[in-house]
Amino acid sequence: MSKNHVVQFGVFYVLLFPVFCSVPSPTNVSVVCHNFVNVVYWNYSNPTEQLKFSVNVDPYMSDSQTVVTSQTYLDISSYCRDVTDDYIVTVTAHDGQEKSENVSIRFTYSKDFDESKHKCSLDFPAVNASIHKDVIRVSFQHPFLFHQQDILEEEFMYTVTHDEQTVPNSCFEDEMLCTEDIHFNQSAIGQCVELKLKGEIAGIPLHTYRKVCVSLQTPETNKAGLIAGLLGGGIIVLFIIMGVVWLLWRKWSKIPQKPEFLRRSPGQFSTIIVSQPESAPVSQVASQGHTPLLNEDSFSYDSPHNSLTEKDCKANTIPEEVTEEDVNNEDSEDFVRSSDYDRPKLMQEMSPGDITEGYGPRPPVL
Repeated sequence: MSKNHVVQFGVFYVLLFPVFCSVPSPTNVSVVCHNFVNVVYWNYSNPTEQLKFSVNVDPYMSDSQTVVTSQTYLDISSYCRDVTDDYIVTVTAHDGQEKSENVSIRFTYSKDFDESKHKCSLDFPAVNASIHKDVIRVSFQHPFLFHQQDILEEEFMYTVTHDEQTVPNSCFEDEMLCTEDIHFNQSAIGQCVELKLKGEIAGIPLHTYRKVCVSLQTPETNKAGLIAGLLGGGIIVLFIIMGVVWLLWRKWSKIPQKPEFLRRSPGQFSTIIVSQPESAPVSQVASQGHTPLLNEDSFSYDSPHNSLTEKDCKANTIPEEVTEEDVNNEDSEDFVRSSDYDRPKLMQEMSPGDITEGYGPRPPVL
């Protein structure tokens, strides 16, 4: 090769190199993949009006797909739905007909692909912890219920580590909660302990930490016993009240009732007095015939006045007609003391032709 040919080739190379390398490549390409949301980011130093970026997503077990965008990021979640697969993402800059060199990154959720430099993460379900005597009880949802991804609908294997002791366990998607009891030393009372939880499902590792503070033990209140005690006490108090009421009722029932005449109003007594007949019919006096109270032999104007004896009064007493109402009134007024007005009225002959009205002898006081 002559010297002229060498010079010509050198000039051609110098002129041709800028043509293919005039568009800079993207820098700082990265991917953020967490909870099945995957976004690719990159930087570019010389943006132009015609600048575009092509993003190629190449799965390990399926066909690749290419997306063009003018932004410096792209959400590729819809292009990598299989979380068990391994993906290579390539970003290329285009300025008109020119393009830059490719820049790529590799990522996966599965632990089966060790070649990937970037491992995606999946959140461990929220962990609840409670203290029961000398046991810490942890509980959480199955990852399938937490993330709502069909690929996770299988058995979940996990471990709980405390104080260098690891307890393995597993649960299925049809269980409401995954639970595990962790025993702790009495020396941990009044301190905070750290629980480390690790799990794996569909080849995807999960892990989290949970700090639990063990307070001083206080006796747990037995709610069932408390309710039973309250009910028993209420029943006892009820029986006591019923007993007191029964005793008072018996005491009051032994008190003599108020006599009937004390319960009557003044008007009732006056009604009874008025109801007595004032006088007997004169016709009854005539039917008895004329019986003089004094005869001529025993009466003398010169002799001193002799009062009538009780026998003479009874002989000349005109009996009063007694009705059934009077009998009933007498029976109902056993406790009423007789007065002068309760005596029957009589027609008496004081002297020949002189008849007057008066009361008979007072009945004996019983």
